[in-house]
Amino acid sequence: MKKIVYCEKCGKALYRYPCNIKEHVFCSRQCAKGYLSTKMTRMNELFNPDRMTLEVRTKLRKAHLGKGERKSYTKTYGRHTHRIMAEQLLGRPLKKGEVVHHIDGNKRNNDPLNLMVFKSQTAHALWHKNEETDPSKNYE
Repeated sequence: MKKIVYCEKCGKALYRYPCNIKEHVFCSRQCAKGYLSTKMTRMNELFNPDRMTLEVRTKLRKAHLGKGERKSYTKTYGRHTHRIMAEQLLGRPLKKGEVVHHIDGNKRNNDPLNLMVFKSQTAHALWHKNEETDPSKNYE
């Protein structure tokens, strides 16, 4: 006979045979991953509080700079630099789904005059589809 157990992350009710009830119960991999990530963050803060200070992050960033093949977007402390620049340009954090486009096509040119923000990937794709026919259209 199955018993009711609850996901430790979201609280969803689940039905499990007693032999399948483990110490920690999750409804999905996403919930398990969220739990583990939170647990590891707490453990790191408790056992190694000086690990990821700004000084350490800066040192790690400098160590990684210039190691890649320079084919992708630049990053600043693990975030895409063009997204940081767009947020500064807008004066607010980017909303979920907003896309930052490089006007000249150069992924590494993060000049604010070279960046456009679209409200969605759909609007971005529409701009690419129509840019040559009528570049004056507004696709916000």
